[in-house]
Amino acid sequence: MLEVLLAVALGAFIMTAITTFLFSMAELWGVGSNERLFQKHARGVARFLENSFLKASPPYDATGEDTDPVFWMNWEGDDSESISYLSFELEESPGALIWPDEPLPHVVCSLEFEEGEGLFMLWRSRLEETFDDDPPRRTLISPFVSEIRYHYIEYEEENPEWEIETLPQQEADGTYIMPERIELVFRFKEDEVKRQLILPTIMEGTPIL
Repeated sequence: MLEVLLAVALGAFIMTAITTFLFSMAELWGVGSNERLFQKHARGVARFLENSFLKASPPYDATGEDTDPVFWMNWEGDDSESISYLSFELEESPGALIWPDEPLPHVVCSLEFEEGEGLFMLWRSRLEETFDDDPPRRTLISPFVSEIRYHYIEYEEENPEWEIETLPQQEADGTYIMPERIELVFRFKEDEVKRQLILPTIMEGTPIL
């Protein structure tokens, strides 16, 4: 009888140890998986925006002058008409911007960062009759973007250095200055990932390499 009790106790101990080990391994595997998914998400968002910038076409200018494909824009019909958003225009909306029937042409997109909520994209087609009246559609791009940093550099200076701002720089008249690049800061629990995106511009003169 004693031998049976010892065998049962030993078996229970072994099963408890195995169960604890399995649960700890599952937890570790889950945490590692979350970290990998977070890294993959940050890469995917950065790649999506980078490709969008590269595909951006300069907005229509009645004067016929060349304009940069990325620009600052105020949305008419929006509650925040006084806010300028970093914007670009695509000949066709990407798949991330949902439309019931087919992709919309000539879509103007803007990046909107909302602290505590993440990075959104505001968008609407120029061909829509309500383009100048209704507020833009709003699509969440990433809930993990916790900050956008703006990188500026004055190449005309003798020893140019990068200036990194949490808010875009402004001219004397209040208009925003276009940065050379932006940096997205992704945060998930204790992890942080930074992705820099170069903004396309119309080069004047000889480019500096």
